[in-house]
Amino acid sequence: MKKYSLILAFFLSIFFGFSPISHALLSQSVSPDESWLTIYQNIDRAWVVEKVTLSLEEGENRFFLTGDNLLRERLYFHPLDPLTSLKTVATTSANGYQVEIEAQEAGSYSFLLSFFMSGFNWKGRYMAIWDERDSLFYLYPSVFLSNHKSMTWENVHISWLLGEPVFLFEETARGIADEMKLAVEEARPRVMKSEKPVAMERVSEYQVFHLPYMVDFPGNSLLQVFPEMQKLPVKEVIRIEEGNEVRVLKMKNQGEPLPGGWITIFRENQSVIGSFEFPGARTQEELEIPVGTVKDFRTERVEVSYKRLKADWNKDKDVVGFWSQKVIRFNLLNHGESSKAVEIIEPLPQGAELTGDENWKWEDGKAYLELTVEPDSEEEIVLQYEFREDWP
Repeated sequence: MKKYSLILAFFLSIFFGFSPISHALLSQSVSPDESWLTIYQNIDRAWVVEKVTLSLEEGENRFFLTGDNLLRERLYFHPLDPLTSLKTVATTSANGYQVEIEAQEAGSYSFLLSFFMSGFNWKGRYMAIWDERDSLFYLYPSVFLSNHKSMTWENVHISWLLGEPVFLFEETARGIADEMKLAVEEARPRVMKSEKPVAMERVSEYQVFHLPYMVDFPGNSLLQVFPEMQKLPVKEVIRIEEGNEVRVLKMKNQGEPLPGGWITIFRENQSVIGSFEFPGARTQEELEIPVGTVKDFRTERVEVSYKRLKADWNKDKDVVGFWSQKVIRFNLLNHGESSKAVEIIEPLPQGAELTGDENWKWEDGKAYLELTVEPDSEEEIVLQYEFREDWP
């Protein structure tokens, strides 16, 4: 219990004052005065916080908290008036809680009730316009908030948390069943627009985003929210790794954290380049988006030679290995009208040594080279390295 109490105190510090609505049932029938909902990603959970008013008699008061939506992993019940104090919170045989409250005098008092509820998720989606001439990337984020419950939440504060929680529920499968995803994603999303931007708050290693207004959140629906657009300088690079060629867009996130998701990229003339996986990025973190190949660029990778330079012998005059050499040639053909930035990455055997006259660099067990191929031209690059081979 001590461990759980510490965790509850931590999450209270995160969520107190910002997000939910209840639908847990007190033995005294009440409606929340104000409700918040903070939605986690990929664990089918939301943290519910409600401010409720209870009518109390002087002395000890006892209530029962029940409901199919009340998850037993966490519960927090906190008096907000100094004339009241919480005596005990105990579980019951009916999968609920018994709450005992002491009041110094009869009256109506406010309490904070918070707990976990299943049936919620969120994910990021993006659209972008790539201005190739000015090397700019106009990124339009959107967030899809999913309510898989049948109940409607009225006039509720909504937040969503970026970052995997420190706790995991072992009895709960990660994520949401595919059939539930399909059922919700087929629903028409409600698009929320506001002159006020989405607010972000940092809590430890997490980021919590808040809608700046209260909304209704119908059951079995999606709520689509649009955070602010970002304009990012972008660099287009043709990456050649083990002979495989891919065009990569490199940029740095200067703004708020961007969650992972899917992105659809358009050219300035509104033609579609395609939909790709968006890796996500924290503030000031670099990110890359592979976007296919370039039609007017071609790469040829040829292993020119392989030879053993010398043998290694043991004390018994047996061959135990060889020091060998390999030479690889890259022919880069740019048939386009603009220059192309290229990076070549080639994995190397452990302990290999780069030789030759090219400006190759060693990075994390790979040979790495950056260059520019001018329009309507061809470049020939040679990679030469030596390495040790063990003899079986």
